[in-house]
Amino acid sequence: MNCIEAAEFASALCDGEIIPPAAAEHIGTCPVCQALLREYLGLGAELRRTASLEQPAPVPARVWTRPRNPLTAFLQKGWGTMRIPRLGFAAMIAGIVVLASTLAVVKVGAHSTGTVVLLNTVGPNGPLMDCPLSTQDTKQACDWYGKMGSQNLAYRVRLLSRDGSRVLLAIRTRTYTKGENLSSFTFDADPAEAVKEVWFEPGEPLKLDVPDVGALSLTGEWMDHMPILMGSHGQDISPGPGEIRIASPLLLKDKTLAGDLVSVVSGVFSMDNQDRAMWIYVPGQGSFLLSLSPMKGAVEAHVTFSRISFEEGGHSWEFVTGAPVCRGDYIWVLHQPDFKVNAMGHNGDEPFVKTQLLVQTASGEWVPTGRQ
Repeated sequence: MNCIEAAEFASALCDGEIIPPAAAEHIGTCPVCQALLREYLGLGAELRRTASLEQPAPVPARVWTRPRNPLTAFLQKGWGTMRIPRLGFAAMIAGIVVLASTLAVVKVGAHSTGTVVLLNTVGPNGPLMDCPLSTQDTKQACDWYGKMGSQNLAYRVRLLSRDGSRVLLAIRTRTYTKGENLSSFTFDADPAEAVKEVWFEPGEPLKLDVPDVGALSLTGEWMDHMPILMGSHGQDISPGPGEIRIASPLLLKDKTLAGDLVSVVSGVFSMDNQDRAMWIYVPGQGSFLLSLSPMKGAVEAHVTFSRISFEEGGHSWEFVTGAPVCRGDYIWVLHQPDFKVNAMGHNGDEPFVKTQLLVQTASGEWVPTGRQ
C-alpha cells in the first residue's frame, strides 16, 4: 500500500474506525502518513475547541409586518439573506461541489502569456494527475505515487524556469517496494531517484521514458490563475475573475470565535463591476464590506483559499468561509464596528450577508452608497 491509498484510512483512524491491517502497517512506518495523521488529529481538536467557544444566543423577538407586494418581494429576494436548516445547508453545499466538478478549466491558450502551466501526465495505465505549476513561484511541486504496470512508481515534477513560451521542468522518478520509506524522495534528496531536466512547451506533447515502467506522456495549457482543483484530474472550482464567494462564514477575532453565520448562505455573487461589495454584518462586531476595489478607509486583507485575514483596530481578524473566496491573493475590507442594523431599517439584530453598492469619489476611491 502506498501513501495515496493510505491517506483515506488516516482520516478513518482519527474517527475511531478500524482500518485494514495493510493500511495500519503502512501508516505505522511511513513518516509522511504519520505527519498527515497528526494534522487530522490537530484539526479535530481545533474544531472541538472552536465549537466550545460558541455561546447560546437568545431567540430574537419576531415582529410581524404587513406583507409586501409579491413582485417587489421577488425582485428583492436575490439581494437578501437566506436562513435555512443546517441539514438543508449541507445538502446545498454538496450540490454546489457536484456542479463545480463539471466546470471546464479556464485556460488562456497554449502559446499565450499566462503565468500558470496546467500539466497533464498520462502513463501506460492511464492518467496520473493534473499539476498546476506557477512560473512565479518555483518552490511548488506535484507528487504522484501508485501502481504502474508491475511496478510502484514515485513521480515528482517541479518548474525551474521559463523562457518565452516554454518552461524548464525537473522530473524525478523512481520505483519502490511496498512499505518503503519515501520521505527523502518528497524532499528531493533520494539517491535512488532518476532526475531529468527537460524543456516543455504547453500545447506540444512530450514523451518521457521511465526505466522498468514505460513512457509518460506530458501535455499542458497556459492558465491566467492558479486553479483550485477537485480531485486530481482538472475540475477547477476557482472563483471567476470578478467574483467574491462567501458561504456560512465564521469570524475569528484574535483567534477567538466572534461570530458564527452557519445558517446564513450567500451563494456565489458575481462582481463583474467595481461598484459592488460583499456586505457582512456580525452582531456585536459591526459591519464588514469586502471588495476587489480599494475602498476609502479599508485595509488590505490576505486571501488563502477560503480564509480572509487582516489586521484592523489593534486586532487580528479572520473570516473562514465554506468556499474559495476570490481568484486573487488580496481583497479590501472596510470594518465599521459601530454600525447598527436598525439604522438601515432592519428589525432586530440578526447577522446577514448581502451585497452593497459602491460609488467612486473624486480621489479614485470607492465608498458605500449613502455613507460618503
